[in-house]
Amino acid sequence: MDLIIRNINPSIVKKFDEKAKNLNLSRQVYLKNMLENHTIMNDINEREMEFKHTLNKNTEMLFFVGEQMEKNTEILQQLLEDDL
Repeated sequence: MDLIIRNINPSIVKKFDEKAKNLNLSRQVYLKNMLENHTIMNDINEREMEFKHTLNKNTEMLFFVGEQMEKNTEILQQLLEDDL
């Protein structure tokens, strides 16, 4: 699929051309790689944010479960002491 972008600042195009030349690439290939990499990195960043959110939720739940287990242990100890 083709993508046409018009009215790019000439100084920006010159920078693209310099970077492409330094990598021994054509402007076409350089820009194609740059756009593809940008898209992939955005996807990775979104997944990373989702993962961090899930990790934070799981951490909160683990603390909650830990607190509940401590309370249950205290109640069990009290019940066992009352039976003696």
